[in-house]
Amino acid sequence: MTKTILLKIWRLFPAWLQNAASRIIRPLFQVFSAAVIFNERGQILLVKLTYQRFHPWGLPGGSLDYNERPEDAVVREMFEETGIRIEIEKFLFAKTWTPDRVGLYYLCRIKEGEFQPSDEVSEYGYFSRDNLPDVRPLDVGLIQQIYEVVSHDELA
Repeated sequence: MTKTILLKIWRLFPAWLQNAASRIIRPLFQVFSAAVIFNERGQILLVKLTYQRFHPWGLPGGSLDYNERPEDAVVREMFEETGIRIEIEKFLFAKTWTPDRVGLYYLCRIKEGEFQPSDEVSEYGYFSRDNLPDVRPLDVGLIQQIYEVVSHDELA
């Protein structure tokens, strides 16, 4: 309940205030891990985040807890956000976002479960790289990079 209220308040903050508050709450580098999942047609799975007012669509994942392995974080975040259990197939790459964010991207596959909306994620969908929903402009390039790194065999 408290988390839901905080997410609703957070959503009202402008981006600059969210960034400033994040640095106060977690003053060191923020490390997050994200799941990269494709369907049989080679479309990428994206989720719609409830706390993002602008450009709400993105890859599922989130920040690591203290003493948590990135691999465990991506599995935990995917389940918490969607109710879907995943399995990591391989590490794809790390990306830094200046000045203080590091993202770790993992190619994953769905093991079990059906989508359940959460406080953080209201919808999900599979999208082709030519027909993305409202993602952040930086994420358009990230998704293109993912398609370049993942082989055609892995998309089949």
